[in-house]
Amino acid sequence: MITLWTKLIQSQSSTILGNDRRLMVIEYLRKHGNEADISELVNYICRAEKNESRRHRKSVYVSLVQTHLPKLQREGIVNVKRGKVYLMNMPSEVSTFITIKNGRVERNLWPLAYLFFSSLTLLASLIIASSEGTIFSLLLLALAIFHWISTR
Repeated sequence: MITLWTKLIQSQSSTILGNDRRLMVIEYLRKHGNEADISELVNYICRAEKNESRRHRKSVYVSLVQTHLPKLQREGIVNVKRGKVYLMNMPSEVSTFITIKNGRVERNLWPLAYLFFSSLTLLASLIIASSEGTIFSLLLLALAIFHWISTR
């Protein structure tokens, strides 16, 4: 379990998962045919952040152009040409942890939480030598793995 989390943090996915605006860019591109104008992305992010003032729009635009889009482009996830952004490649770990709820991007970490909890209960039941606890923990672990695989 810890190995999976460590790999995720060390991978390019942590670059994406570490910022809501990058997540919103990817989600918008996925929902709109893998391409969009930068202005469309700015509008989407401003609506999601519930602030459509001119000053905030400018701030979002600058952060996209100077920080987020170049970072995503370096990772090979998007390509930016003449004001248009194209979704090129998305790591599978990213789609595992991203869900859309009410137009807002959230991280879906429940499968990892289930894996962690079931692994912890299995370890505890092995330490106290409880056969019933071990069986129950193995069932929980199997369900957690099934949930993790099905949400990928």
